Amino acid sequence: MNVVRTELVGGEGIIYLATRVSRKIGGPEDIIKELNDESRVRRLLENIIKAGHLSVLEHSLIRMWVRGDWNEITNCLFHYKYVEASRLGDEVIISMNPRTAIEMVTDGSVKPLAIEALKTLPLISDILGLQANGEPNLEVEFEKVSESPPVYVFVKSPFEDPEHGFYAFWTEMSRVASHQFVRHRRLSFTQRSGRYTKPSGFVFPNLTSEALEIMKKQAESSYRTYMKLLEMGIRREDARYILPAALKTALFVSGRQSDWIHFLELRTDVHAQEEIRNFALKVAEVMKWKRWHRDLSRI
Repeated sequence: MNVVRTELVGGEGIIYLATRVSRKIGGPEDIIKELNDESRVRRLLENIIKAGHLSVLEHSLIRMWVRGDWNEITNCLFHYKYVEASRLGDEVIISMNPRTAIEMVTDGSVKPLAIEALKTLPLISDILGLQANGEPNLEVEFEKVSESPPVYVFVKSPFEDPEHGFYAFWTEMSRVASHQFVRHRRLSFTQRSGRYTKPSGFVFPNLTSEALEIMKKQAESSYRTYMKLLEMGIRREDARYILPAALKTALFVSGRQSDWIHFLELRTDVHAQEEIRNFALKVAEVMKWKRWHRDLSRI
């Protein structure tokens, strides 16, 4: 197969940002300032690859336009479930994330394709000993689209075939909502670590003032116990067991347009839990997605 052109969606700045979310309290604005230090970004990427913590590399997408026999191409890619291929005129468009590309390098049948994909990432290419296409570009643009819940959009790249579209968001929510969110396994998540960060607050549902007061008192009591355990020398990773599910957490979430649509179909439903539904509605606005209501009366 012959690679005609490649396109990177996201990039090494996005991957760095997503990685730092796990160990940083506050919004993404402060983390973005760290991108001015290219050597710092490179060190982090190198540590990730050496340690084998490749999941954060899923927060970008590489599109490739290739020419070749359709059956031959699909047979080569059959075993890689996170690679998508579609016919587009006399070309085939293939998309994959950097993690998958690294895994494909050891497969002789698709190694040339994987190398071409990785060349779009200059720092990672250099770490792997490959010749990159161009110089590193760590510039990251973002837009805050909601205050409550806080939602930032970092990548907005729709595509005619939604299998090759890509979106990435940063948000905060309770652990109650995040437990529901991570069940959408086709999306990629990096979540704030309770092992490396202290609690930064709580998120509560809309309840009566009396019920809300009871919940707040219990959460505050749990937090005081947590702090007492730390003073006793208990490690954060163990002391956090006492914290409630109302604990606020941050997530960097990315995925293909098709997988976000599946998320929206489920979580914008009126029966969805309120907190996760509020986030889903903000995502729907960004993606300009409207819910389709089936007329059950005709069945």
